[in-house]
Amino acid sequence: MTLPHDMDRCHALIKQLRAQLQVTRQQLEEMKSIGLQEAAARISHLEALLAENQETIADQQQTITTLREDNALLKRSLFGPRRERFEDPAQVLLFDDQALEAASQSPDERRQESALPEEQPPQKRTSPGRRRRVFPDFLPREEQRYELDEADIPEEMRDNPHARRFFKKIGEQLEVVPMQLKVVERYQEVIALDQPNETTAVVSARRPTPLIQSFVGPSVWAYLTTCRFADHLPYYRVEDILGRSGFRIDRSTQWRWMRKLARGVTPLVDLMWEHALLSTCLTMDETPVKELAIGKTLTGYLWTGVGDANHPYDCFFYTSDRRSIRPETFLSGYEGYLLSDAYVGYERIGKLWSGVLKASCWAHGRRKFDECHHLGATEKTRTALAYFRQLFDLEDMCKQCSDEERLAFRQARSKPIVEAFHEWLLEQRPRQLPKAKLLGAINYMLNRWESFTRFLESGAIPMSSNCAERSVKFPILGRKAWLFVGNPQAGETAAKLFTLTKTCNRHRIDPFAYLQDVYARLPTTPPDELPTLLPDQWIKEHPQHLIQERVQEAIDRAARARETRAARRHAAA
Repeated sequence: MTLPHDMDRCHALIKQLRAQLQVTRQQLEEMKSIGLQEAAARISHLEALLAENQETIADQQQTITTLREDNALLKRSLFGPRRERFEDPAQVLLFDDQALEAASQSPDERRQESALPEEQPPQKRTSPGRRRRVFPDFLPREEQRYELDEADIPEEMRDNPHARRFFKKIGEQLEVVPMQLKVVERYQEVIALDQPNETTAVVSARRPTPLIQSFVGPSVWAYLTTCRFADHLPYYRVEDILGRSGFRIDRSTQWRWMRKLARGVTPLVDLMWEHALLSTCLTMDETPVKELAIGKTLTGYLWTGVGDANHPYDCFFYTSDRRSIRPETFLSGYEGYLLSDAYVGYERIGKLWSGVLKASCWAHGRRKFDECHHLGATEKTRTALAYFRQLFDLEDMCKQCSDEERLAFRQARSKPIVEAFHEWLLEQRPRQLPKAKLLGAINYMLNRWESFTRFLESGAIPMSSNCAERSVKFPILGRKAWLFVGNPQAGETAAKLFTLTKTCNRHRIDPFAYLQDVYARLPTTPPDELPTLLPDQWIKEHPQHLIQERVQEAIDRAARARETRAARRHAAA
């Protein structure tokens, strides 16, 4: 570029260059601004992606943790111990319960507490050793003699008049006679009189009215019912057992008879439920059962309602679903305390029906904290389980008391611990992470705290619904054998017959003897005498059918449990 020599032209060139420089600077500023905006936008985009990825990682990590916890709990339920026992020798006394009791008791409560029998230190158990087995006298007996062979007798003793020959008893041996079937030929006495007008007058003896029409009698019905609904044998196994005894009864025939028998005993089963609904505290639970359908299986439910000690009946119902309308139908007309788990169907009844007061199970509440303790023991889980153990230990101490004494004992000893536990739960809730499993256990109890404290209102309310869980476990013992019910009618049949057999089990009654008598007498029993066939009333007239071994076994087991708990309490004191 040639520079001008004229001053004016030089000034013009300078101005032009300045203008171009200004334009260039503006362009650079604009480009810089655009670049910074793009960079800022990109940085913002990358930061958003990073935050999203971190949130995804956190969610996935939470999912992994949850799945690990669920897997650990599943393995524990499959392979671990069933008993929920809290044993922590290093931290037995987390708080001074004696000071808590003394601070909360009034003089009247102290006098009531002193009136209760003091717990004695447990005695050391000693083994009674092996004892001679004595067979019952009512068993039939026969003799088996082992005679001397003449060749084994020494010659000097054969004809010696001073030699005494006798049989010495060397022992007793138990043998079994397989089940025997017999055919009873039935005859009916008839008197016929031919009259002059060529008519014949006939008088026949009365025949007993059968509960159902079949070619077998009440003993076979009772045997089949006991095998299927007390011993939990599927129909095809009973078919094989009968076949070995000489006569095979098809499984379809067995089921058809069971359905008819269930219809026949419906008045008795309904009466048992009517009596159970009079209970001060009714306990309920349910369990799933597979039901066959066309091309698939459905999930039905077997429900149990357990009456209290004054109405000792375990009643069952079957439904093809778990809608909340089902328990509402069963419990229609009931007024009292309803003890159950946290199923929404039961809780809905407690909210909608003024006559029903919902009570919650402390064993279910403890199970939540026990799961947290199993996944990772902490000071908080130890403290929570210690509260539960104190309450259940106190409940064990007043187990043999009357309802009135138990209520006074709970007010004096259990209520202060319940209040302290409530304060501890409220204190711990804000300190937990939103998705922490311990927070779920705390909310489970605090959201239902009113129903958890129901047991402080009446001595007739158990702390746990374990009786219903034991009741519903009775039919489930055979679920892996019979697998499913064929249809809703089969489920209803099973529910009615389980009601009879489980109530017999509750009272330690021989179910075969009870069912045989009920099947024979029920068709001719008037409605006003139907209560005499209730299991708890029937056994009073037939005490010989009480299974004494099971009664004594239950007494011994309860005594051992009390001794074990008492020993633990004395060791911790």
